[in-house]
Amino acid sequence: MYTYQSLQRDIRYLASSGFETGSVGKSVLGNDLYYVRIGTGERRIIVTGGIHARENVSSYTVIRMAYYASGKKFDGSIYYVPMLNPDGALLREKGPSYVGGERERFLIETNGGSRDFSQWKANINAVDLNTNFDARWGTGTQNIRHPAPANYIGPEPFSEPETRAIAAFTVKVGAAVTLSYHALGQEIYWYFYQRKHLERDRTLAEYIARQLTGYRLDGAYTSSAGGYKDWCIAKCGLPAYTIELVASGKHPLPLSAADADFELNKDLPILLTSYDGI
Repeated sequence: MYTYQSLQRDIRYLASSGFETGSVGKSVLGNDLYYVRIGTGERRIIVTGGIHARENVSSYTVIRMAYYASGKKFDGSIYYVPMLNPDGALLREKGPSYVGGERERFLIETNGGSRDFSQWKANINAVDLNTNFDARWGTGTQNIRHPAPANYIGPEPFSEPETRAIAAFTVKVGAAVTLSYHALGQEIYWYFYQRKHLERDRTLAEYIARQLTGYRLDGAYTSSAGGYKDWCIAKCGLPAYTIELVASGKHPLPLSAADADFELNKDLPILLTSYDGI
């Protein structure tokens, strides 16, 4: 398991190696949403992972990509944000007793009475962060309106500090492209009702799928809404992609499950810093 403590160690190491590190913002429980910036050029790419607690392999893959990029030379800047849901990751690692009190009782009740949080996707408020952005919020057929281990949209768009933080950071750095890593399925979601930039976004998606990863393109995915990728497309006009790692399996996945996917994706952000079609 790639833990929040492991991430803190990696961030300290990369900072000591001379790279810019910092926090995008804070979680509900006050944990930092760490980032590391590799490169100093003008075109800026944001790469995120770990927005779903159980998708631990995405956090591990993103930090590995950061280490890989740290040994390369390229013209742009890549902001790697490996764990957007640290509270959920800690809940999955430690169980609900680490929060205690009324919140512990709430979490167990929301989890169907179970103390096994290995399948939990949401944050510590039982909000699925990847449904909490202001982009056709609540319109997906799988989106639900009560606290749950997955798919709860929250009481309103941007009700959660984690989603507010990454949205503000995306605007602040002036991202040109965003890549959101999840698991599983080895597929790429690129479409979210865009019109003006439809061909641009499709062309880049095809480049990522066919020339780099070999993943399947899934364009018309509408069973969920309010995701980070959705918001980047709808509100910022960016090419934005949700990339699902690992062909098949069952959560919790071992970290080794994404080894082949790391090899397929490690160069992608670097290549996008000089991609002509953006």
